Parts: sequence; C-alpha cells; structure tokens
Amino acid sequence: MIETKNSLELFDMVIHTLKDPFDKYLLWEWHRILKKGTVDDEIDNIGKWKKYENRLLKTDLKLCEPYLVENRMFNLLEDWKESQKDIHAIANFHQEFEHIHPFQDGNGRIGRFIILRQCIENDVDLIAIDDEYDKEYRGALYKAQTTGNLDALVNIFEKCQKRLDEKLSSYMPLIKQVSEETD
Repeated sequence: MIETKNSLELFDMVIHTLKDPFDKYLLWEWHRILKKGTVDDEIDNIGKWKKYENRLLKTDLKLCEPYLVENRMFNLLEDWKESQKDIHAIANFHQEFEHIHPFQDGNGRIGRFIILRQCIENDVDLIAIDDEYDKEYRGALYKAQTTGNLDALVNIFEKCQKRLDEKLSSYMPLIKQVSEETD
C-alpha cells in the first residue's frame, strides 16, 4: 500500500521533471520517492544502486552484478542521449535497464515510469503495461534480453498502446463533461 501511494507521488514527479536531465541522480530520486516509508527505507537501501546480487523468480536470467551497475547505467544513459527516440529505442532501453536491474527492489516500477517519460518526451503514444499483457510482456522481455531480438517486445508495447487508446476513448465523454464543468 505504501508503494502504491508513493507511485502517485512519483507519477507527479515524473511529469514535473520532464525538463530535468535524465541521469542517475533523477533515477535515484525517483527510487527514493517510490520506496520511502518501506522496509528498504528503514535499512537505508533506497535512492542508490543495488549492493547485493538480485534474481528474478521463475527465470534463469543472469542479472548485472552490483559492481558493474554504475558503469552499465552510465553507458545506458549516454546511449539514450545519442539514440533515435522511437518505440524501438524505448523497447531497447527498457530491456537493457531491466537486465541491469540497478536497484535492489522496484526496478520494474521504475522501468515503467522511465517508459512514461520517454514516451512523453518523444511524442510516442503512451505505453501502459497492464495485467492483460503482463505474461506476454515478461516473455517478450526475456526474449529481448537473451537474444537481442526486440520484435516481440515492440509488438507488446504496440498492443499496450492500442489497449490504452481504447480505454481512454471510453472515458472521453466523461473527460469532456468534467472539462466543460470546470471551465
């Protein structure tokens, strides 16, 4: 529950920091917001790269060793500055970020907030990974991380974009009504 509440605050932070440099300090701040008031906060394990090796349940994927995180994240963030900014670049950044798994906990949530920022900054339709595509997303992410082939991950991102568009269109009459009432 704490992290759910913190996610609302983090969403606002993502929006308010769109003009700020996309660097490790911003990511550390996002992580501090997401994890504040949790056990990780109590043991001083927020807002910094992971200290201990971590593993994903139900997968054989080998994640980045803690001593390599600083360098790998530096390179990833530098590569992002130079890359073409489209759905393929977002998918590639995402699979690499999740493979580095730079935080002890909260990587998936931070990764999805990064996707939000990247979509907004680069005028790419929003990608919201929800329960309907979660299993397919995890399989596509694993494939991208183990083979380098992004096709399945991009396909899932496109499905998520379409699903979000469909959800939003069903809310448009209500949004219009509220907008008219507040004008």
